[in-house]
Amino acid sequence: MTDETEDEIGRALSGMMRAFTAEYEQMQEVDLEDRWHFKFNPALSLERTLYEFHGMLTLYAGSCRRWEEMHNGRSCVVERVRDKYIMPKIREFAAQIRTTPAPVHPTQGER
Repeated sequence: MTDETEDEIGRALSGMMRAFTAEYEQMQEVDLEDRWHFKFNPALSLERTLYEFHGMLTLYAGSCRRWEEMHNGRSCVVERVRDKYIMPKIREFAAQIRTTPAPVHPTQGER
C-alpha cells in the first residue's frame, strides 16, 4: 500500500470533478433519462417499493438539477427540476401503484 499525500488526493479528486463537469456540459437534456434507474417490481412490498423509488428519485433529481444549472442557469432551478423531471416520474409511479394488485403474500426477507 502506498502513502498518498493530501496534495495527491486533492489532485485526483479535482480531476474527477473536472471529468464529471465536462460530462454534464456535453450532455443533452434527453440524456438525463439514462440517469433514471428505478424499475418497478410488483413483487416487493409497498414499503420497500416506496423506499427504492425515493432513493432513485433523489439521485435522479440531483442529476437533473446539476444539468439544469449548467445549461439553463441557477434561477428557478428547483421549480424547473420539479416540474420537468420529478413530477412526471411521480405521476408514472403513482399510476403503476394504482394499477398493480397487491401481492397475495408479502415478500419476506427483502434486501
